[in-house]
Amino acid sequence: MRRGVGEGGLFTYELPDTELPHGSSLGNAHGFVTSKGTGAMEGLFSTDLGRRVTGALVLNYFAEYTDLSRLAVEEEHPAGSGTLVRLEPAGPGRFRLHPAYQRHLFTLVGGFDVEETLFLPRTNGEDPCLAYQMARVTNHSARPTVVAVVACIHLPGDMVPDIVAEYRPGMSGFTAWNRSHPEWARVFACPQGVDAHLATTDQERAWRPSRPLPDRVDGEGDLSAALQAVRFLRPGESAELAFVVVFSPGGREDAERLYHRARDARQSLERTIGRYRDEVAAAEVRTPDRLVNEGAQWAKANMLRVLARYPTGIAFTNEPGVSSNVVARDAAWFVYGCDFLSPDDCCRMLALLAETQQPEGKIVEYYDARTLCTDDYGLNVNDATPLFLMAAGHHLRATAHRHCTERLYPAMVRAAEYLLSQRDERGLVFCTARGTGERGICGWRNVMPNVTISGAVTEINSETYAGLRALAEAAASLGHRADAGRFAAAAEDLRAAMEAHLKNPENGLYYLNIDVEGRPRSEVTADLVFPLICGAADPETTRLISDRLNHPDFMTEAGLRTVSRLDPLYTPDRLVGLQGGVWPGVTWWYAISCMHSDPGLMIEALRGSYRQYIRDPGRYNTVPGQFSEWFDGEALQNRGMRLSPWEPPRFLWALLEGAMGVRPRHDGLSLDPRLPVGWKWARVRDLPYQGRQVSWFLARFAEGLRFFTADEFETDHPVERFDEEISDSLCALSEDVAVTALGRSDEVLIAIGSAAETKQPSPLLVRRLVDNARRYEVQFYSSEVGRWEGLGAYRGGGLERLSADVEGGGFVLFRLRPCA
Repeated sequence: MRRGVGEGGLFTYELPDTELPHGSSLGNAHGFVTSKGTGAMEGLFSTDLGRRVTGALVLNYFAEYTDLSRLAVEEEHPAGSGTLVRLEPAGPGRFRLHPAYQRHLFTLVGGFDVEETLFLPRTNGEDPCLAYQMARVTNHSARPTVVAVVACIHLPGDMVPDIVAEYRPGMSGFTAWNRSHPEWARVFACPQGVDAHLATTDQERAWRPSRPLPDRVDGEGDLSAALQAVRFLRPGESAELAFVVVFSPGGREDAERLYHRARDARQSLERTIGRYRDEVAAAEVRTPDRLVNEGAQWAKANMLRVLARYPTGIAFTNEPGVSSNVVARDAAWFVYGCDFLSPDDCCRMLALLAETQQPEGKIVEYYDARTLCTDDYGLNVNDATPLFLMAAGHHLRATAHRHCTERLYPAMVRAAEYLLSQRDERGLVFCTARGTGERGICGWRNVMPNVTISGAVTEINSETYAGLRALAEAAASLGHRADAGRFAAAAEDLRAAMEAHLKNPENGLYYLNIDVEGRPRSEVTADLVFPLICGAADPETTRLISDRLNHPDFMTEAGLRTVSRLDPLYTPDRLVGLQGGVWPGVTWWYAISCMHSDPGLMIEALRGSYRQYIRDPGRYNTVPGQFSEWFDGEALQNRGMRLSPWEPPRFLWALLEGAMGVRPRHDGLSLDPRLPVGWKWARVRDLPYQGRQVSWFLARFAEGLRFFTADEFETDHPVERFDEEISDSLCALSEDVAVTALGRSDEVLIAIGSAAETKQPSPLLVRRLVDNARRYEVQFYSSEVGRWEGLGAYRGGGLERLSADVEGGGFVLFRLRPCA
């Protein structure tokens, strides 16, 4: 597999099409698609309906030959008497996976090169339920040739198969709708024009015709529609087609209106690439480790793909393209990463959790993003309630959104009061459930059948402790001193109760829970990360837990098992991985818990699970760049969703608040980086924080770490502060380097950090930073040499094209000072 940089300067992956078991999952405001290992679209999902509104869209390529193997009697046909022969691939092709699209490149017998591009438009945050399948065909043979491209789509998808279709010559395509719901309308058309069409219940005739399509609609019901575009190509000539699929819940006129606005597929693709480029630029992290850099970018791209506009507002669901349920637990953890990507979207997600909050203060398990119908599984206590406190507190610290504060703070107080009302005589938050599965497990592993985890649960009490602290901090920032003191004291009381009752004296770890009968369960699971990430564990207990989970019975090369491999209940390949599978998100919880004790282990935990996504897709059932759900604890194959919505934000959160040391506070940003020993530099650019963008370059010198920045933040490390960030004036020619430029009246600083494995020259274009006519004293620092060197005076014109050899994983700095 080739790891490269594509349009928009975004990381891409390219691999043989024989090695990709499934294609990309792509989404926009109102639609979501998954694709097959062939590159074909599997179906189009409407977030407005919560249903898959079309089935697969496949493209095939034909040439006209007299096929004697068919033993067919020659018959009259409007397009002639010849038969169509499907052109087979001449060999393996390639997939290029980009945040904005999926591209399949292959060669057909006869000398045709084909480039198929599947994408959903993402241009303005309100894009319709619409998908493009573009096809570019180039004749690389030495003779003129005619090729027929046939695109076929199954119109009903998962809907009732009562489809009525009409061919519209002016659109070169079909308008189709459900007879039982005429407002559910689709358009399937080709703006470049087609030469024949067919709608039929005989799907084989539609996708693999033996003769040119007969230009008719055969009945209604379980219809497939096909469009045939014939192109004459001279040697070297290309033809580009776009097959557009539109769905509207607002009727045929609206679907046709949306199609006419979307006819320019090439422009839509360029705008979509530009939108992804601009959006993933938020909180850009670059380090000496390219794998980590790729993971950070793809985490953000994955988050953007699943964020959609449902009838109730912006949200993501627990299974994009299948479900419309927004799980409060997942939404809360999503906020931890999304606050650094799209904080305004977090406002609405948290507001909906507050809107669906029960009167007594409990947060529901989930709500339907179409209707706001809710369920709480009948539990008196769940993890959604403390996680709401944690997420809302994080959001208020990171954004200082006044309108959010006015809405969220009262909901936070109600949630906290409710949790405190559910304490038992020991002072522990207590779940009274006696059922199993969703109705007997109050924590994150709640879909295990025939299992009960209730009573005083360490996970829930840890989260409640963190939630109460978050609320106390929010109250203090708002001047509510009484609330601040009361909730801070309640948090410490809860922590004391945990130490007194939930600690296992035999091993110094925490119990999984003390059940409703008062029996402690000492089972050691990955749930031990919760006291660590919630700040409830003391340093010694943190060390014990970290060491225990880092043993081979828990830790794999792909991440952390949910239970020990030696546990009698270990089930690596079933139960959604909750009793022995490897969940990357759990691994990244563990990663952030290691930031103080072992930064190297933290980074290896981040790398390990992300590396599993790209290392061997055919073997491990993954799509490079996509964060899948969970791995088999033995085979390490993905057995969950191909694109899980809750894994990407946890990667970004662990990287930013772990390794980069980002500490958003109500009264200011603090940075406490925890770089592994082998990292000599790191760069963060455009981190959203309370309405401004914060950037810095961090370098490791012999005496320690030093920041270079034009922004304000607190840190215990030395800071060299400049007047402005001017990095847009630099253009690095190598994809393995990150560059920063900072300026003040008497100096420009240029920093180049390398993610290459070996020493390499790093050419750089410098624009508008220096006066061509002036001379500048140049100083140079290399991490390899470890000292500043004077290089003499250079005319500004000679500094517009710079280069320096940078050691693998190292950095160089230039200081440019105007000569007197």
